[in-house]
Amino acid sequence: MQKHVKVMFFLVVFLILSACNNVDRYQPEGKNASTSQTENQPEKMVNASTNPTENKDYKAKIKKVDTDLEEKDGWYIVPNGVNTMTISVEVENVDTILFWIAETGTGTWDERQLIGYDIDGSDGWSITWEFGDRIFHDHIAIQALGSDGSTQVIETINVHSVDENDRE
Repeated sequence: MQKHVKVMFFLVVFLILSACNNVDRYQPEGKNASTSQTENQPEKMVNASTNPTENKDYKAKIKKVDTDLEEKDGWYIVPNGVNTMTISVEVENVDTILFWIAETGTGTWDERQLIGYDIDGSDGWSITWEFGDRIFHDHIAIQALGSDGSTQVIETINVHSVDENDRE
């Protein structure tokens, strides 16, 4: 007899657990399974905001990078006698812009040097860098740090000094 009680107890527990697992599958007749409302009731609408600030993507974005140097074949060319350059950036959702220089080649990012930064975009995001008589064949990385405190984006430009091969 005690054996039958154990089997019955096991079956009752099994049936209860099975019934609990299928609760979400059961919809009473006349209900729409996707909304849990009766067919005669109007559906509740979820309105997306039409306020642009509520739908805005707050990730840092670089829209455009420009310099006061001429571009040739994907490289900004530093002519003889020029010892300054201005780099300007159009961005969205940014608090700080860092300007880095790194030599061309593999694995040079760890050797980069900070050449300037801008923390006030009210006058535009830019730096004017006085580099003296430096000879270039480098990458300049523009790193935009997001105003959301977590995103960043990097855009790279190539800079090359004029040599005999660049003359036309």
